[in-house]
Amino acid sequence: MSDKKKIKYPCMWGFRIIGEDKEKMRAAVRECIDNQECKIEDNNSNGKYHSQKFKAYCTSEEERNEFFKRLQKHKDIKFVL
Repeated sequence: MSDKKKIKYPCMWGFRIIGEDKEKMRAAVRECIDNQECKIEDNNSNGKYHSQKFKAYCTSEEERNEFFKRLQKHKDIKFVL
């Protein structure tokens, strides 16, 4: 038996991103999650890096993982949590 929690889809999934330019990060989020409407909140700023969080509607684990991969690869996003 696995200790892994079962996630029920569809669901809203929270992401946190880190980058250098808040507006470019916001545009990158919309691009990476297929232009879904979402509220992107500034979370933290420390020196040249900014942290933002948002939730995206995910219909499956595969879609959630795909969003994560797109965010990771985007030139305006340094880290995804």
